[in-house]
Amino acid sequence: MCEKCRQVIENLALNIEVLLQDLDAIPNTKKLIQLDKTIICNSLLGLSRQKIANIVNLPGQNIADRLSKIIYPKIAHIMGVDQEEIAGNWVSILNFLLKSQNGYRLNPPPQLNSDNFQGSFGRQVFIYPANQKIVQYQIQGTNFYQQGLYYQAFQCFLEAWNQELKDYKIGNPEVLIYINNCLIEYKKSFLQEKGIKIYTLAVVTPFFHNQGQVAAEILRGISQIQLQVNLQSFEQISLGSEINLDDITPNIYLPSICSCSQIALQILVVNDPNNLYDPYNQTAEKLAELAPQLNLIAIIGHYSSEMTKNALRFYKQKGLALINFSSTSNELSQLSIDESLSFFRLTTPDVINAKKMANYLIEQVSSQPPKKVALIYNQNSSYSISYRNSIRQYLEQHQDKFVFLKECNYISENYYIVQQYIEYLKKDDVDIIIIIPDGGIEPNSLENAGLISRLNINNCLIAGSATFYHANVLHWIHEQTPCNITNQNNRQIIACIPWHWQSQENGCASSNSIPENFCKMGAKLWGIENLTWRSATAFDSVLIILKVLEECHSKSSKDLLTHMDLYFKKHRNRVKGVTGLIQFDKSGDRLDPPAEIVAIRWDETQKKWRWEIR
Repeated sequence: MCEKCRQVIENLALNIEVLLQDLDAIPNTKKLIQLDKTIICNSLLGLSRQKIANIVNLPGQNIADRLSKIIYPKIAHIMGVDQEEIAGNWVSILNFLLKSQNGYRLNPPPQLNSDNFQGSFGRQVFIYPANQKIVQYQIQGTNFYQQGLYYQAFQCFLEAWNQELKDYKIGNPEVLIYINNCLIEYKKSFLQEKGIKIYTLAVVTPFFHNQGQVAAEILRGISQIQLQVNLQSFEQISLGSEINLDDITPNIYLPSICSCSQIALQILVVNDPNNLYDPYNQTAEKLAELAPQLNLIAIIGHYSSEMTKNALRFYKQKGLALINFSSTSNELSQLSIDESLSFFRLTTPDVINAKKMANYLIEQVSSQPPKKVALIYNQNSSYSISYRNSIRQYLEQHQDKFVFLKECNYISENYYIVQQYIEYLKKDDVDIIIIIPDGGIEPNSLENAGLISRLNINNCLIAGSATFYHANVLHWIHEQTPCNITNQNNRQIIACIPWHWQSQENGCASSNSIPENFCKMGAKLWGIENLTWRSATAFDSVLIILKVLEECHSKSSKDLLTHMDLYFKKHRNRVKGVTGLIQFDKSGDRLDPPAEIVAIRWDETQKKWRWEIR
């Protein structure tokens, strides 16, 4: 970018590059040369024709000729006026360019970040690959976005997206969200002219938990539904005739998410530090304060039960709906009435997950001698305690089948401390280990769960809650048992989760068309095995908002909250989603939420361990 172009951007807040591209795109006219671009920039900055001539070291008549023969005809064409009306009248030209509906005035996004808050529409990227070339594209995209240069930001993010697909065979969902956001900002006036309503959602996710893998799983679901909705709206304004959207459009038939195509989705990505003990964590408080300024229609998040419970008090005060995709603690089923009005939970509470797991274990040991059971959890996590209480309550009803060993309630401690407990289990011939890591509020829990999962203690069964379900477990087991055929079939590791792509009821081959299409699209963007229960519940979180917006045409966050309460909790309407039929009770919990048992199995064809449905 030339220095004069930068000055136009900084001093006049005009997207000069888009203007120059539009001038060049006029049919049956000559392309602008560098001299023409210099003349245009300097004229917009208020320089006289003679001063411009002095700068470029040419006679004034040369400048006049370029203006009358090349520049003014092009600008007049864009403005839809005769050349005589604007020749020499740069004030009139500037006034035209500064009108926001004409698409050249920059509208830089607000600066949101502070020491205690990190949120991004495209100003910041949280998920970086190892490839520095891709990182540079990402950084260039954020720099352009900060200036309000949304077309240029789109091009950089698109390069990052394509390069990552090429190098890693998997797309970055955060970058896909920013691509969508850029296109919405770039074509905002055109969308509005077509009567397409732009809604803004905030998605709160823990980028620091498990090296960003949890956040990526969540954002896959969010970005898929955003893209699916926005492609319909982009088609309404014929965006594909101007910009090639093939790189982000899966080459498959996708039915409409909404019966109308009058909605576009903009996503604010927010990082939740997910640290229960951080006194400076003001994510929810700050987000609630920003909601009116950003026109947020609803909040999707948080990840851990502890963070969700803490956040609710801020959102309820602002009349914001909190749609939760991952917090399972039973404590969230017992909210005060003012908190429950704002709360809708898509995932499965611990009491139901634990019952599914308990029934599976009871069935497995039905005709066998009593089994010794060990529980490993985090006493500092309300979620971990909630699941522990539920699973123990169910299993204790079958004392003839299960004998409980001493518990370990310090999974978040140093592994050498946990290891002492493991040695005790080995000596006591444990049969079943139930692992309940917290939702990332303490860093050691997941790592310790992985170390425990590697142990092959007398071929005992290791059963995990939904927080145990990670690709990490597969990697850890592969390190220990990469190709040992003897041990491959002896591995007994299971987990209970809300959804799996192989589910008979709600998987890719089920009779439910929504997960079928969800899986088809996900397979194209990131590979089907990278769609997890977190992706599915995140997708459904947006889906239920869309259904209410479509039905009630909510104009504000307070309207949406009222309409969601009426639609789901009072009238008990149902919506079919990826995870099955979605219906809520008055507390915000789902009625008949899904639960699936999955196990780790060796895939002989792919030569790797996989989570598979039981």
